Amino acid sequence: MRLIFVHGIAQQGKDPDQLKQLWYEVLQDNLQLAGTALPANVEIGFPFYGDVLFGLTAQLAQTPPLGVKLKGSAWPSGDSERLELALELASNAGISRQQIEAQLSPMIREKGPLQWEWVHAVLSVLDQSVFMGDITLQQATAEVHAYLNYPAVSEAVDAILSAAFGGEEPCVIVAHSLGTVVTYRVLTALAGAVDVRALITLGSPLGLNTVRRKLPNPLAVPRRVRKWQNAYDDRDVVALLPLDQSRWDVQPRIENFNGVCNDTDNAHSISGYLNDRRVGSWVADALAHQA
Repeated sequence: MRLIFVHGIAQQGKDPDQLKQLWYEVLQDNLQLAGTALPANVEIGFPFYGDVLFGLTAQLAQTPPLGVKLKGSAWPSGDSERLELALELASNAGISRQQIEAQLSPMIREKGPLQWEWVHAVLSVLDQSVFMGDITLQQATAEVHAYLNYPAVSEAVDAILSAAFGGEEPCVIVAHSLGTVVTYRVLTALAGAVDVRALITLGSPLGLNTVRRKLPNPLAVPRRVRKWQNAYDDRDVVALLPLDQSRWDVQPRIENFNGVCNDTDNAHSISGYLNDRRVGSWVADALAHQA
């Protein structure tokens, strides 16, 4: 049995082996407190796409190497889509339109929310209101937007996961943040080529309208995914929308758990999810049932 960890945004410049060890140690410590442990023979996979995603997103901000027409800002084109994503996050964080407009000049306010300045204002208020540790929401939303909207970006990232998922050995996949989106798209494209005993998504933005619209239609549990479990902290602005019937009307139903108390500063970090007792039990149970 394989256990595959899929990381999220803003992991560029980090050592993949150290990250894999961090995930493993936090999860193992959690299980040991519950009186169990990961199987000794489990094979750990950690497909690392952080540098590729960061590099391609940075290229979009500087030159148009992917055939993209830029608009003179530090972002790829498509202000309306970026603004919608930012406004969804702001709504999740309880930020009002008045707080956003306070960041704008009267001239920009009169032009309405279709300008780059509106995107910048929303993200500025978010960064002031929502602590994300070393990750700024400017970078986070830039990477999400680049992955969802530019095939050259998504194809490069997806290829890394496709290679890691391949093989006859069944697996349990634990994905976090943007990694849940990438994992869903790759498993859907693989069309049942991977035997996934459990897909466990943590801190997932798959409930956001701006994300769901970019996914293959109709929404469905990827083939040969036997069970899908989703955990989130309801203070996590990226992930506080459950993958329930109102947003993911799929069969079999996704099991949602909103009782995570992510004890990290931003309520989104992977360590705060992996040390949750329910999440640990999901992983242990999936690895134990190899039939």
